[in-house]
Amino acid sequence: MSSVLDDFLYAPEVLESFGAQRFVAAMLRVEAALAQAQAEHSVIPADAAVSIVDTCKVELFDAARIVRDSASCGSLAVPLIKSLRDTVGLFNPAAVAFVHYGCTKQDLIDTTMALITQQVLAVTRGYVETCMAALAQQPELAVTIAPLRRALQRLDASSAAALAVQLGGTLSARPAHGPAVQAALARHLKLSIPDAPWDTQRDAWVALGCDVALLIGSLGTLASAMVQRSPGTEPCAGSLTALAMARRSPQRVAGLLSSMPHAFERTLGFWQSDQSDWTQLLMSAHASAWGLAKSLQKT
Repeated sequence: MSSVLDDFLYAPEVLESFGAQRFVAAMLRVEAALAQAQAEHSVIPADAAVSIVDTCKVELFDAARIVRDSASCGSLAVPLIKSLRDTVGLFNPAAVAFVHYGCTKQDLIDTTMALITQQVLAVTRGYVETCMAALAQQPELAVTIAPLRRALQRLDASSAAALAVQLGGTLSARPAHGPAVQAALARHLKLSIPDAPWDTQRDAWVALGCDVALLIGSLGTLASAMVQRSPGTEPCAGSLTALAMARRSPQRVAGLLSSMPHAFERTLGFWQSDQSDWTQLLMSAHASAWGLAKSLQKT
């Protein structure tokens, strides 16, 4: 990513999903939903929540600067929270103390990643379904539909378990209100509620990553069949993209698996490595499905 030799492989929409503006907007959405959920259960004052929600508008923030500033602290959450507190303070100084209240940096980033993942997978699914519809019209390739259908079924099951809110900070600081706040946050964001925080149980999240990789592999198999079907002709760009992504995904999944026994409180680079591998894996799935859907629609 962020290279002329890499970015051209991806659709603009997925580059935007992990771009500064879209990611900061997603973090602000989590912060706004957190304030709403806490106010609903009297954890923070209602007027403070209103101020926070009204301030969580991405156009009020310099997203590019937030990303640049994160380089000095190892997390996007730190400059985002500081900027949010500064901005809330301009309108309601009394509400500043309740910004990101009872939440950890890990909670914010992990929940944001679940939110972005949900959105990217939904778009990717649409492209896979477009591929399947086109393949159904081509008898010589119809056999490749079954692996794609199974891949989507696996993704449905693993997404239900993995795409969850994380609120370990509130659960620890406010045991009486934490579960109710977490449930309200999940409702606002349309995510599920985990059995336990991700920092102790990463299997559901990594299992989803493995299922994403299986989808990429099946799309690569389809791309290979499309190339074999037309010997002597120049392979379509979508097939080349899908084959390239299928070669990359094993390394990304290996990275996710190696980060499972992470260091205490996700420090020492494990968390950052995990986020990078996850982002690249999602983008690879999207690129494969997008490229092949475009190519199949032309045949």
